[in-house]
Amino acid sequence: MILCLLRSSSTDVAKASMSQLSRHKRRGRFPPFWKIALSAFLSLSLVSCTNENERFDKQMQQILSWSASAEMILDARIAKNVPEGFTDLAVEKCQTEISDIASQLPQTARTAHARAAVVMLNGLISAAHDEIGHGRLEQGHQHIAELHRYQAEQRSTLGAGG
Repeated sequence: MILCLLRSSSTDVAKASMSQLSRHKRRGRFPPFWKIALSAFLSLSLVSCTNENERFDKQMQQILSWSASAEMILDARIAKNVPEGFTDLAVEKCQTEISDIASQLPQTARTAHARAAVVMLNGLISAAHDEIGHGRLEQGHQHIAELHRYQAEQRSTLGAGG
C-alpha cells in the first residue's frame, strides 16, 4: 500500500500531466509510455490516498459519536433518568459498534494511533459503567469526565489531520 506523503489533489496531478502532454504535442511527439503510465499510477494513488484518508476520518468520527452516546447514557444513569437494564444494553451496543468500526479502519499512517484510542475509549466506558453499576457514582462520574476530555482530544487530533 502506498502512504500519502504529498499534500496535493488529484486535480493538481492531472493539470501537471496535461501540461506535460501538451508540451510533448507541441514538439510533435508523445511522451514515452512509461511516463504516461507513471503519471496515471501516481494520479490513481493520490486519489486512493485521499479516499482512504476521508474514509478513515469518517470512521473515526463515527467511533467518537458512539463514544459520546455511551457518555450520555452513563450520565443519564448517574442521574437515574434511565434504568440499569437499558444502560447495560445501550453501553454494550456502543462498545460493540466502536469495536466493529475500528476493525474496518483503512490502513493509513494513523491507524496504530486510532486503534490505541479505541482501546482507551472502550476502557474508559467500561470503567465508568462498572463503577456506576456498583453504586460508586462519584468514581463513575470521574471516568465519564476523563472520557469526555479524551474524546475532545481525539476530535482535536482528527481535526488537525492526525
